[in-house]
Amino acid sequence: MSAYVLRRGLQAVVVLLGVSVIVFALVHVVPGDPIRVALGTRFDPDTYAALRERAGFDRPLVVQYVTWLGSALTGDLGVSFRSGQPVATTLLARLPATVALAVAALVVALVVAVPLGIVSALRSGSVWDHLASAFSQVGISVPDFWLAILLILLFSLTLGWLPSTGYVPLTEDPWQWLRHLVLPATAVGVVSGSVITRFVRSSVLESLSEDYTRTARAKGLREAVVVNRHVLRTALVPVVTVTGLQLAYLLGGVIIVEAIFAWPGLGRLAYQAVQARDYPVLQGAVLLFAVIFLLVNFLVDLLYAWLDPRITYS
Repeated sequence: MSAYVLRRGLQAVVVLLGVSVIVFALVHVVPGDPIRVALGTRFDPDTYAALRERAGFDRPLVVQYVTWLGSALTGDLGVSFRSGQPVATTLLARLPATVALAVAALVVALVVAVPLGIVSALRSGSVWDHLASAFSQVGISVPDFWLAILLILLFSLTLGWLPSTGYVPLTEDPWQWLRHLVLPATAVGVVSGSVITRFVRSSVLESLSEDYTRTARAKGLREAVVVNRHVLRTALVPVVTVTGLQLAYLLGGVIIVEAIFAWPGLGRLAYQAVQARDYPVLQGAVLLFAVIFLLVNFLVDLLYAWLDPRITYS
């Protein structure tokens, strides 16, 4: 296991290095001058030249990249052109909102997808199977931002049950935090749940046709024991993969949904950074997204061995 962890750690370093090169190169070829945008109507040549020198834009790109990477290794991701705040501080301030939305959306997705996928597989060809397939197909086809608008129209503007936009920290008011979380989590969770439902169904169907399932039934075990002890545990292994990817995707920020609900998460922050040509924030956000994806994928791999003892790492 230690050799596997070391190998994955080295692979993560290589991936992060590649991501840093790509994101640094891409943001510098985007049209627009971030210093000019930051100054706005206060533009004057002397201030412009001084800010370019302070940001290091007067140096070659290779020198800029090496300087930025060296600072990033120490946790210094630079200073935002728009707010003047350290990028690391800005990202950490937005992280709780993103984590709350991602976890809540994943809970909604799993609560819907796991029971529906299991029932659909166990009763293949029944009305439940057709309903699950219809839900999955509709959920995959419907964009989450369109569903978000419908939820606002129904539960906020028409019924007045829930707020349409905004965010309240959990430590400030738990009840209002929950009320503001329900609509965005539902919009994102239903779409993610439709994806997971298909994986749960296909995985359970495959496990039901395996030899160990037929052997367990031949021994005279009750169907509930066969399903719970032999089918579901093995069937959950591929489901963990797609669930982990969905979580990583959600932690990376659902940009349009966050914009619709004015949710102060990382996705909305990255979108605002693109609009403002705020290079340090954009580079830091993308690098954080890459770290999240690598970390979630690593944890998913470790879960494999726990769910299926036949899987070993060396």
